[in-house]
Amino acid sequence: MRYYISGKPVFHFRQIFGQECGEKSIFPLNQGKCFYYFSARYALAGGLTALELKSGDAVLLPSYNCGAEIDPILHSKIKPVFYKIGKNLLVDYDDLVKKVTEDVKAILVTHFLGFPQPVDQIKRICTEKNLFLIEDCAHALLSTYNGKPLGSYGDVSVFSLLKTLPIPNGGVLLINNRNISHNHFPENPNPFATSFYAAELLRYKTCGNKNLIKENGLNLLYGGVYFSLSSVRLLLAGFRKYVNPKGLYLVKPDSNLFVENLCSWGISGLSKRIIDRTNFEEIKNVRRRNFEYLLNYFHKNERGILPFNELPPGVCPLFFPIILESAEKSETLYTMLKNKGVVTHPWWDRFHPAVQWDEFPDVVYLKTRFFGIPIHQDLTLNHIDLMIGEFEKAYKSLEK
Repeated sequence: MRYYISGKPVFHFRQIFGQECGEKSIFPLNQGKCFYYFSARYALAGGLTALELKSGDAVLLPSYNCGAEIDPILHSKIKPVFYKIGKNLLVDYDDLVKKVTEDVKAILVTHFLGFPQPVDQIKRICTEKNLFLIEDCAHALLSTYNGKPLGSYGDVSVFSLLKTLPIPNGGVLLINNRNISHNHFPENPNPFATSFYAAELLRYKTCGNKNLIKENGLNLLYGGVYFSLSSVRLLLAGFRKYVNPKGLYLVKPDSNLFVENLCSWGISGLSKRIIDRTNFEEIKNVRRRNFEYLLNYFHKNERGILPFNELPPGVCPLFFPIILESAEKSETLYTMLKNKGVVTHPWWDRFHPAVQWDEFPDVVYLKTRFFGIPIHQDLTLNHIDLMIGEFEKAYKSLEK
């Protein structure tokens, strides 16, 4: 049977037209100072504004990063100062403390893949040094630490809803510090940008585990919508190039670019409808089940290095990570699996020019060898078995 395993979850029609689940009570959406943005990088820009950081101030942030968290800082004319992250994805506490100078006004801590940093320990530093704590929870929606939601420790926290949920856009800025005020009156995102990204999600949805006739019919429908919008997109690209260079109808929330005009955008109506009809408990349970299933496989079979040897209680993982033996192996394995219909994650292989990479060899090691296997809520254990089978064949072929 033909199958395709996407790296992202996809929304279903019941999440657009069905009954609300009453799930808005989840953290952080149930908090009073919860502000919606187009994506997490613009939520971070809003957070920097709320903290009233000035040009010349410095923010400590992890050297292991995707770059999206750096651009809002540079845009605000704030100085980024990077601290070390170990191969175990944990903060180098001594290096972080050493880099707290008079210019530093805030520490940004990232909970990689939904796994918590020692945020209570870092919060103590912030209290002692009179610094703001910014929690980057882009990967950590639904994760908890010591019984408290990640994102509840920082003065401000940032979430990327679209990394965990099947929505076309959506980031959140949460303000926990009662002394910090913030106003955000979001504009609706461009409807074409929303529609095209939604169609792209549907076009590349996971299939191969249900009724073949039904799936083929839906794939034809989704493919037709996607290619129709792609044609319109080409026309808009020409229009933008020659008539309206500042048009924002082609932007994507997961682009590497930081576009200042998008700071005023909020979340789309489509994203809100999907969120209102989402069973978050089920999402967390499925992601944990799939992660533990893969963890059991990798414990029995020596394949690369596991940065996490267990799944702590409360963690809602973003994907399953392994560290491969070389950058070449990571790149080749990604291509081989994609050719077989399995989309994996060559995670954070972008090197932002603001970072002095020669100072962080452990991070360079991670960026060139880190490999992610999807575990999202659309995947059944049958899908996981299919991925394991293809992974085994590809991995063994590279050992010859």
